[in-house]
Amino acid sequence: MQDFHPATLFVIAQETLGFLLWLGIGLAVIVLALYAIALMRGLALRGAPMRIAAILGILVGIVAMAAAPAMTDAGFAHLVAGIDYVFIALIGIGGFVASVIALTPLLVLLGLGGAREERVSLTAPAE
Repeated sequence: MQDFHPATLFVIAQETLGFLLWLGIGLAVIVLALYAIALMRGLALRGAPMRIAAILGILVGIVAMAAAPAMTDAGFAHLVAGIDYVFIALIGIGGFVASVIALTPLLVLLGLGGAREERVSLTAPAE
């Protein structure tokens, strides 16, 4: 159990994924920056941008499910067990979730359906 130190796991991930690890970390930083910019501008992260991101996420999930066997040098003929289809579905779900998380702030910042947040007053207005 001493081998499961975070630094050891990072080195294993770096050896396994190589450039893709750094690409993923860079994209995660960009997405976090987009969320921070959208929230600092007071933009709503719901409504039409979320629906557009969900529709695009469904498309990305379907493409990920279709491309997964080919990316692993396998084909759909090699999917013989039920667990194979479970993992294909999990890949599609992961593609959907990642797309929605990444596209929502981008669509809001581009102005596709985003509205300004209205500040809620906790006291009644004086008349």
